[in-house]
Order: sequence, then C-alpha cells, then structure tokens
Amino acid sequence: MLEVGKLAGTKLVEMSKEVLTDSVPGKVYHLTMETKGIANEEEVVKTLVSELYSKFKAKVIWIRIENGIIDLQLIGSPFAWLTLLAFLPTILAMLGVIMVLLSVYSVLAAIPGWAWGLLAVGVVMILFGPKVAETVTAGFGREKEYKVVRA
Repeated sequence: MLEVGKLAGTKLVEMSKEVLTDSVPGKVYHLTMETKGIANEEEVVKTLVSELYSKFKAKVIWIRIENGIIDLQLIGSPFAWLTLLAFLPTILAMLGVIMVLLSVYSVLAAIPGWAWGLLAVGVVMILFGPKVAETVTAGFGREKEYKVVRA
C-alpha cells in the first residue's frame, strides 16, 4: 500500500455522468480506478501526478494505491472530464508497457556474455553447418575406379 498527500475529506458524493462536463475550479474530485495489479507503485504515483498536472492542470492532493485500486483526489482548473477519463487508461497502459519492457531488459541483462556468445555460435552452426559439412564430405562417398594395365 502506498499513500501520498493529505485526504481532503471523508464524505463522498457520487455525481451523475450528465453533470460531468467540465470541472469546477477549486472543487475537490475523488476518482477510484481498479487495475489488475501494479508492479511499481512509486513510479505510477509520480507519473500520474506529473501527467495530470501537465495535461490538465489538475493538482493531485491525495493518492492511495492498494491491492490494484488507485484512489486519488484532485483539484483542477476547468478541464473536460471526457478527455481526462479517456486519458487515464492510456497513461496506465503506457506505464504497463514500460514496466514489461523494463522487466524483459532486466532478465536479458542478467544473462552473462559467454551465454550470448554461445547462442551466436549455435545460430551460425545451424545456418551454415549443413553447407560446410556438405562441402567437406563431398568426396568421401565415391569409390574410385582403378584400371589395371598389364605390360
């Protein structure tokens, strides 16, 4: 569990979707997002805070990540809810791709150099080995004919 910031209040009022056109400046909004799991919570918090402010001028005042659920409270200048809500899955998917790429890189970086060299030799042997063997053994299967000359 990771919690950053100060909770603005304890009473939540659900707003209907028809009211959510533009945000009201100075009003605190609480968003809850459910994910399938978060690998690096600190990175998610940093990215969400910076991206929400840079794209929408929405200041995150409190964020909590626990068991794959992200709760955040934000205050913002007027922004369109439709674009904000469409942006959140995009940024979370991008973070997921980055985390997967970092995991793959860390696994590949842990493989020693000699193993990569052995892999390269194996690939070369698979690609060029049959041709080299065919060239080397080209004359071994033939029987030579000898003529007996009597004098």
